[in-house]
Amino acid sequence: MTGWILLVASTSPLHAYSDGAITIHEVAQEVAPKASLEVKKDPTGGFNVHVSSSNFVWRPESASREHVVGEGHAHVYLDGRKIMRIYNEWFHLNTYQFATRAGEQIVSIEFVGNDHAPYTIQGIPVGLEQIIDVPFDEIQPASTKGEGATSFLAPSLAFLIIVLAGLLIWRRRVQ
Repeated sequence: MTGWILLVASTSPLHAYSDGAITIHEVAQEVAPKASLEVKKDPTGGFNVHVSSSNFVWRPESASREHVVGEGHAHVYLDGRKIMRIYNEWFHLNTYQFATRAGEQIVSIEFVGNDHAPYTIQGIPVGLEQIIDVPFDEIQPASTKGEGATSFLAPSLAFLIIVLAGLLIWRRRVQ
């Protein structure tokens, strides 16, 4: 599988994931970061990801600092949800930690400046995306992620106990 530069893969103008950034870094195609994406299944789970890049200098030591043209890091999204930052060309995508469902999902890499503002070409984010297939056994059960019934059960039970205690106290005072 190969990655696509979002500019090429898009059929309509996309808006950059801004994650609160109030600016973008508009660049010409000739000087924009260029990259390819290689995603391979890790035998122990998840995926090993290689982002080969040119026209881009990875600067982890400058994250959250002033923008310098051609420098920065990348934000990683799984099905449109930001899951991490990366500061070099290699990372491990732990699907057990980040995937909320099994099946085909899009991994997106977006190049950003040191200040987290996305690089864009005519408003279209510069990055890559690839479809991965997350196996069912590599997702965490919803209840352990706080998305299932247990995240609702504890507060509901506490509320019920408080209400019942209040009713008992009120009943004793009335009698």
